[in-house]
Amino acid sequence: MGFPVRRIADQRQQTPFHQFSYGISYTWSKSIDDGPNPSFVLIPQDSQNFRAERALSSDDVRNRLVLNGTVTTPKEWNIFARDYQFGLITTIQSPSRFTKFAGFDANGDIFGNNDRVGIEPRNTFVGDNFRSVDFRAGRTFPFKERRSVEILAEAFNLFNTTNIRFFNTVYGASDFCPANPTAFGCPAAPSAFREGSPNPLTGLLARFSTRGKFS
Repeated sequence: MGFPVRRIADQRQQTPFHQFSYGISYTWSKSIDDGPNPSFVLIPQDSQNFRAERALSSDDVRNRLVLNGTVTTPKEWNIFARDYQFGLITTIQSPSRFTKFAGFDANGDIFGNNDRVGIEPRNTFVGDNFRSVDFRAGRTFPFKERRSVEILAEAFNLFNTTNIRFFNTVYGASDFCPANPTAFGCPAAPSAFREGSPNPLTGLLARFSTRGKFS
């Protein structure tokens, strides 16, 4: 069940750079389910009690903000400064949620992949926020009357921000440790890193375009 609320703004106006456009998109939502997309780790812990599986969805993203802007330099400028395009996209997103698992058959049902720690419900472990900035720069080189070549350079996750995508939430015990952290067999907290975002991705490409007349 989801209840998205979205606000979008998009403006275009003339500036000294000939054309400047920007967009603002904000989404608020809340998603609740009882475990979609069955897999080994999403099978109900108690198949006789589906109600106990009801929790915030793994796809729940409470807040998502996307900002974008583009600038084009005018054709009237000198040959070294005209026909450039610059674009920027910034994305900020609330963290995803994960389930804490015991890591073995804690309840004795001969299936340990879905056994949780203590009486923890689904998706109680909160991950990290997502933050990314993507940048594009390009220039168009017209030749003849109806043809042009556009050279583009792109960078994704420009500032090399570490965005953790998944966590190792296997706790290694059937219940949480007592107050004494030095107790025998006390496992580590379920927050070990599993997979993060890659290093900044860059690319260079060229695009040819032509316009024709049809009768």
